[in-house]
Amino acid sequence: MISMKFRLFLFLFVVSLLATQSCTADQLPEPSSEPCTGQTITYEVDIRPIVESSCAYAGCHLGGAPGIYNDYDGLLPDLQNGSFRNRVIDQRDDAVRGMPPNYTSPPNPQDLSAEELELIRCWLDAGFPR
Repeated sequence: MISMKFRLFLFLFVVSLLATQSCTADQLPEPSSEPCTGQTITYEVDIRPIVESSCAYAGCHLGGAPGIYNDYDGLLPDLQNGSFRNRVIDQRDDAVRGMPPNYTSPPNPQDLSAEELELIRCWLDAGFPR
């Protein structure tokens, strides 16, 4: 007859063996080297809603801050000179210089979501198509 300690040891051994074997067989898909590949991001469809809710409101880029972002043409000078990328992407962690700034009052956002930032980055990298 098999002792209780031996059964417990055998059980734990089998469970640990199964756990380690199943984990090593798992394979994650290779990450995409370019998250923007295959995406067609445009101002009108993808970026305009982000700009309207995060930048183009009274007291900010509809009067108050430099640049009037109520349409593509108003945004274009800051796209072309790189200041939009600099403030939205490069300086996003700076509470004052990053856009949107962290001193905005609700309901205005203080930060863009990771998805919004990725859309904007891909759009900028593609030459900011209309």
